[in-house]
Amino acid sequence: MPSETDLLNDALGQIGAARITAIDDGSINANHCQTFYPPLRDGALRAAKWNFTLKRVELAQDATGPEFEFAYSYTLPTDCLRVWEYYGANPSTTTIPTALVQSVAPWKIEGRKLVTNDAEVKILYGARLTNPDVWDALFYQYLTTHLASKLASAIPKDERKANSLLDQAIRVLLPMALASDGQEGSVEPFVTDELLWGRTLA
Repeated sequence: MPSETDLLNDALGQIGAARITAIDDGSINANHCQTFYPPLRDGALRAAKWNFTLKRVELAQDATGPEFEFAYSYTLPTDCLRVWEYYGANPSTTTIPTALVQSVAPWKIEGRKLVTNDAEVKILYGARLTNPDVWDALFYQYLTTHLASKLASAIPKDERKANSLLDQAIRVLLPMALASDGQEGSVEPFVTDELLWGRTLA
C-alpha cells in the first residue's frame, strides 16, 4: 500500500537522489517535493475524468443566491477539483417536479460556487485524492515519472534525464493510464445538438 512518502521516494529514486522521510522533513529534496508535487498531483487529477476520483453528491442550496443572472447558488464540496456532469431540476419548468435529469439549463462555476436557475442540483465530480493507495496503478506510475522529470531539473540539474522522463510520462504512461481507465464501464453516448447534426448531414 503506497503512501505519499513512498511515491516521492519512487520519483527521487528514478533520478538517483537521496530518499526522504516525509514531504516536510526539512531536507533539500523534501523541499523540492513540496514545491512540485501538490500542484502536479492536483493538475493531473483535474485533467481527466479518472474513474477512481469520481463522486456523486446532491448540493445544498446556499441561503443567498447570486446578485443577478442566476436564481440559485451552491457551494462546491471542499475536495472538488472539477465538475464532470450536472443534473438539475427546476420545479417551475419541468413536467416531473421531483425528477433530476441531466440538464441543458445554463450553469456556471464561479470560484467555489455553482450558479444556476435549477432549484435542485446533483453533480458528478472529480475529487482531490491525496492518498496514492486509492489511485489507479497506471496513474500512479505516470505521476511518479512526471514528478521525477521535474525533480531531475532541480536536484541533479540533468535536463537530458528530465526530458527523457517527461517523454516517458507523457507519451507512454499517460496514454496507457487513460486507455485503461476509459475502458471501465459501458459506452457513453455522444450528445450533441440538432443543429450540429443538421450541418454534419447536409
